[in-house]
This record gives sequence, C-alpha cells and structure tokens, in this order.
Amino acid sequence: MPLSGVVFDFDGLILDTETPEYLAWCQVFAEHGVTLEIEEWAKCVGGGNPPWRVDDHLASLASGTDLRAAKIRAHEIRDSHLVSLNLQPGVVELLELLEDMKIPFGIASSSRSLWVDGFLQNFGMRDRFDVVRTWDMVGAKKPDPRLYLSACEGMGINPASALAFEDSPNGILAGKRAGMQVVAVPNSVTERFDLSQADYRFSSLLEADRAFFEKLLK
Repeated sequence: MPLSGVVFDFDGLILDTETPEYLAWCQVFAEHGVTLEIEEWAKCVGGGNPPWRVDDHLASLASGTDLRAAKIRAHEIRDSHLVSLNLQPGVVELLELLEDMKIPFGIASSSRSLWVDGFLQNFGMRDRFDVVRTWDMVGAKKPDPRLYLSACEGMGINPASALAFEDSPNGILAGKRAGMQVVAVPNSVTERFDLSQADYRFSSLLEADRAFFEKLLK
C-alpha cells in the first residue's frame, strides 16, 4: 500500500527534551545519594504502561525524600537547558521535503498539548503540521495506539499506509499496534534502548531522504 502520510513523535525526535529531563533527574538522584539507572528511566520514555513515575522511584530508593522539592529541583535543572535547545538535525529539511512531495504529516505525542504547542509556536512551526494529537486530547499515552490512530484519522489517512517516526520502545510499539510502519531515530538517551521492533532505523532525520520516500510511494 503506497505511503499516504507521516506522523512524528515529538519529545526526543523533533526536539530533544528527553536528554535534559533525564540528566536533571540523574542529578537529583545523585544529590540524594542514589542512582537513576537508564533501564528504569526507559519505562517512562514515550509514555509507559502502566505509568512509571520517577519521583516514586526516587522515594523507593531514598526514603523520607521531599518529593515536591525534588520535582521542583529537577524541573529547574531541566528548564535551564531547555531554553537553549534547537530542533533535532534534519527536522527542517525533512518537513520541507515532505511538503515538496505533497506528503501530509502530523504529530502524535504522549506529552500535553500545552507543552507541544508551546515549543512548536516558539519555533514558528505549529501551522506546518496538519494534525497534532497529545495525550490530554486523546486520553491515552503510548504504547497505547490511540494517539497514532487519532492522528491518522484527523489527517484522513489509513494507518496501514502511514509511517511513524519514533525514538523510544513505547512509541515504536504504539505505532506498530496502530498498524503503521515505524522508523526509529534514537537520541543520546534512547540509543541505549531496544528499538529492534522498528521497520527502519536512522541515526538522524537527515537520512530520511527523497529516495527513501519515493520507494514507499510505489
């Protein structure tokens, strides 16, 4: 079935908000004398089912922790890095290519709409996406497929002919459960995860070139 549209994850793919978040919590854990293992953090990247909470994990390792203060501290560290973030390599080029090839594209994110829309507006990109679906709009996080199914429905395309771009195991599973093909493009955190369920894997979005999409359009 020829390609009819593309749906992107957001965090870690369009903008690498995941690395600052992970590193911030690593610092908070260290300040409490414990370690946040990457294997534990992987449970929440891209969504997670059942939900895994990093503050609950901290409490299990360091009893008596003031979780409210820990969360404020982590967010302060994270936000100090978020202000200087740039789009991931290849984002601009890929969107321009899809527009040139007249392939519609949208976003399906396990984050809140305020978070996703805020960043997109800051980069002047919100109007470029045909559809944006977030967990508070759909009522589910990945690996539940509803985010992808809702995005495809909003774009008027069949998930079976759509392509998802993801950076995490939870996101890949959501795309596959929706019946889509999935491209894995890991970031500095998720490159350590098992992304083998994806149909394709690129080191950056720059690898998704015209030749790649032309094959999928046939």
